[in-house]
Amino acid sequence: MKKHMIKKTLITSISSMTIFPVLAMAGMVELSDADMSNEVGQALLGMSFTAPSGAGTGATTSDYGYYKLGLEAKMELNLNVRNLQLGCGGRNGPGQCDIDIENLSLSGPANGKVVSGTPANNGTPTWSVGRPNTSAVLTNPFMEFAVKNPNTASTREVVGFRFSAEEILGHLTAGTVNDVDVNGLSTGGGIKAFSGYMKVGQTPVTSSTQQSIFGVKKDQAIAGNARINFVFNFDRTVQANINKMTPGAPGYTAPDASNANIYRYLGTPIWGIDVPTQTVNFDFPITSVTGNRMSQLNLVVRDVPVGANIGGQQRIAIGRDSGGISMILSSAVAGIVDSATFFMGSDNANGTVAACSATYRPADCSYITNLKANVTVKENFNLVHNLPISSGGYLSLQKVALRWPGTASAFTYNTSTQVYTDRADGYVPTDVEVMNYGDVAQPGWWMSFKDPLDFGALNPTTQIPMDDVLPQLATYITDYLSQNTINVGAAAAFGALFGAPIYKGLGDIQMAADARAVMVLENLLLDGNQKPVSNCFGGLKFC
Repeated sequence: MKKHMIKKTLITSISSMTIFPVLAMAGMVELSDADMSNEVGQALLGMSFTAPSGAGTGATTSDYGYYKLGLEAKMELNLNVRNLQLGCGGRNGPGQCDIDIENLSLSGPANGKVVSGTPANNGTPTWSVGRPNTSAVLTNPFMEFAVKNPNTASTREVVGFRFSAEEILGHLTAGTVNDVDVNGLSTGGGIKAFSGYMKVGQTPVTSSTQQSIFGVKKDQAIAGNARINFVFNFDRTVQANINKMTPGAPGYTAPDASNANIYRYLGTPIWGIDVPTQTVNFDFPITSVTGNRMSQLNLVVRDVPVGANIGGQQRIAIGRDSGGISMILSSAVAGIVDSATFFMGSDNANGTVAACSATYRPADCSYITNLKANVTVKENFNLVHNLPISSGGYLSLQKVALRWPGTASAFTYNTSTQVYTDRADGYVPTDVEVMNYGDVAQPGWWMSFKDPLDFGALNPTTQIPMDDVLPQLATYITDYLSQNTINVGAAAAFGALFGAPIYKGLGDIQMAADARAVMVLENLLLDGNQKPVSNCFGGLKFC
């Protein structure tokens, strides 16, 4: 009986398996193309093809066929990578990697910043739920292949591939500590080498110059023309007496300690004119950074005004109490006066540097007027730790230079109108334009970020040295004094007979229209906007 039941069950099952497909097929209805086009749905996988810009032979960087396989979904990702090293050695040379990043973390975007009076903490990104509990979101991730001769099977060749997403929203960090050692590097790792393309978003810079003593070194010696009214007018050339102001040099003489206007450094009277700290605040325009195996971020901004707004213009105020310099005449006046100590402000209450800074007083003060600088930031990549991402990006490998579809074009920034304009890769900029090259992936591994990255702010915690600027300043002052004679009145000239100093405000020492000082901000410790936050639970810096 049991055998018969088993046999009957098998027959029933087999019958069902054969009958139901037939019934199902009988219920299917063929759809026309028009009917299918009216149906709405979404595939998990999507494929597309971008045709080459020409015949597909690789004649230009975009003359390739691009085959794309994408996932129509959102992918969440939180990861830490101890060492990301790609393209080490190989065609780009031994000893380095195309991409070399130590202590790399990717998480969700920050939703706040620390507000602090301590620069090292101010601007540090924060996550309300903790960074390890967040994830970067990759919308529609895809893989794409670049193919040469895509329409010819016999010569078809894959020349590159890339991993990307239509949009990436997250926060990328490199390194674990925001510090800088004597070699200009962070001790917590970071970006050691970068091959790729990125845009740096418009970035405010708040910095200041170091206090400096001017006019006592050979490369800072000033000279000019003077007219001395001593009974008659005596025209002479004057120049700084560097030997007299240099300890240990022949003819050195200590400054008159009894004169309160002589500058005192830590209480000791010294020669020279004090140039106080100057605020240097400006915005870096949007700038593209691209290249192979880069280890340093190089940004340049032109025509940055230096000084304070005094009387409606940028000026550096100098008064009589800024200090004095010893000047020597080309020949003695009346056979007696051949040198004097010169102070660049009147010997009255209006001639002090405080009065000169508070109110524009050209009759009593000296002003370095309209000084502008071309500022270069040379910052090692591994001092830049926080890279917020709000756009598409990709990681690729190619054997030839490629312009992947949809990548950033070249553009110019007009320094006069502050206007950005997209340009062709081979565009030649005008004198007032700054050329920013587009995203053309070079052979080897390449990492690219499409839209400007928000660096927050570049706020150096140390001041800008003036060593390179002061010699340039001496040149500009000498040029000005060569064309604008210093007039010394009879009273001052008579006093000089008996060794009295000369007090004279020079008014505006107007810099030439094309005069530009060169300032370099190199490997400066940045503020909390570049302080990395751990992507680990507990107290671990990296995990």
